[in-house]
Amino acid sequence: MAQKKKTHPKVAKVSAGDFSGLTALFINCTLKKSPEVSNTEGLAQTSMNIMKKHGIHVELIRAVDYDIATGVYPDMREHGWKTDEWPNIYDTKVMPADILILTGPIWLGDNSSIMKKTIERLYGNSSLLNKHGQYAYYGKVDISHRDLHQSHESSYWTKR
Repeated sequence: MAQKKKTHPKVAKVSAGDFSGLTALFINCTLKKSPEVSNTEGLAQTSMNIMKKHGIHVELIRAVDYDIATGVYPDMREHGWKTDEWPNIYDTKVMPADILILTGPIWLGDNSSIMKKTIERLYGNSSLLNKHGQYAYYGKVDISHRDLHQSHESSYWTKR
């Protein structure tokens, strides 16, 4: 007799339409430090409100508000950087979240430098394994939510 495969409790709840207990982390990759108004955050609020309505616990951080070192290793302090807040963000915010949403502006058809840095740092952790020997991001949902902006240079050239 075949044994029935065990379903993760969170998967079973979601399959039944119950999203409570799930957590979502929005990383806003705007170039604007808090408390400056971020158009990207305004758009993200729409998605956040929908998730909250369905019982998902939501948190938003702005990557630019943290001292995140540039590089592709889990902890850049081990590679010559004096400070790096990424390891703490990764351990206390990214990994506990079930859903990760990266939000950011598009400048001249490309991601912001902060978005690129965040993606590089996520990549730097991608070889790590969880307690079951699976890749650390196994079972996680990743969504990219980008806001289309024009830079001043772009606006200048399109007006001519």
